[in-house]
Amino acid sequence: MITSIRNATNEEWDYFVDSVESTLYFQTREWFEIWADYAGFESDTKLVCFDSGKKVLLPLARMKLLSGLVKAHFLAPKGMGGFVTEYLLAENERNELFEILNKIPMLYASVNPYETLTNEFPCLNGEEYTQFLDLSQGFAAIFKNWSKGHSSATKKGIREGIRIEPATTKDDWRSYYEFYLDNMARWGNNTTNNYSWRLFELLCEKKSGKIILWLAKYQGKPVSGALCFYHNRHVAYWHSASSQQFFRKLSASHVLQYHIIKDACDRGFLLYDLMPSGGIEGVIAFKKGFSPLQKPVRIYMSPSMRLSSVLKNRFRNSKAYRLITKNTGF
Repeated sequence: MITSIRNATNEEWDYFVDSVESTLYFQTREWFEIWADYAGFESDTKLVCFDSGKKVLLPLARMKLLSGLVKAHFLAPKGMGGFVTEYLLAENERNELFEILNKIPMLYASVNPYETLTNEFPCLNGEEYTQFLDLSQGFAAIFKNWSKGHSSATKKGIREGIRIEPATTKDDWRSYYEFYLDNMARWGNNTTNNYSWRLFELLCEKKSGKIILWLAKYQGKPVSGALCFYHNRHVAYWHSASSQQFFRKLSASHVLQYHIIKDACDRGFLLYDLMPSGGIEGVIAFKKGFSPLQKPVRIYMSPSMRLSSVLKNRFRNSKAYRLITKNTGF
């Protein structure tokens, strides 16, 4: 039986997400802080305590819209989340946890596919999937399974002198953001997110070992990049962008993935998550060339959030919608 539900302290939050192997970067306090600074999310992270002595962390973010009249909750801003615990729970304890989610009026939950507890929530009503690589087999075995086209493009890019290195200066990040603007112009209304420079600036300023912007350089100049997040055993390939000038002329994206995956293997990470692709066929096909495995990413939208999603899809290109959600990425 639940004896208390209270706000988690920073120390409790850090302890749970660092000690439970299946947690993702998107459940860390650092990620929530970035989105608080960028889009005004507020942490509403709870610690649930049972009479059995068991404890469960529920990282939650809250966004206020329309001057606070609407309060929307997310398991993780722009990522996958869920309950975090080191305990095995009885069925009645799991049911009590699920009732907490049921009682949140406006909730969007994209569930961490690598843990089981939240995935048992009976009200989950949507699904997408993520593609991932099992790094425990070693890089040589992983590279051997790439498609012929991906393998050839990677070798060609390396021969042409593409070099990979992490971004170290704000100018590096600014170059990447310019690629992103190029991509946005190319994608037009097909884009699913729209971030301002401020988000990338905040990521840069964190100077966190959990955040790496990898840059592909050709003749000493950046031509492509990939933004990855590192936590526990998991590496998330969250964002990428390439120079429009070189997009079809070089194999920079393939060389980037070669280096990132090899680096993750060398550093002992176990999972490389290519992340959901938003249904964009070209992105899905690119990822498929690395011969990844698939896992379902289960989704819950409360009734009011489902209505909000319908309205978003209908009005997302209107001036009013863009004004309301300015600089939120939604």
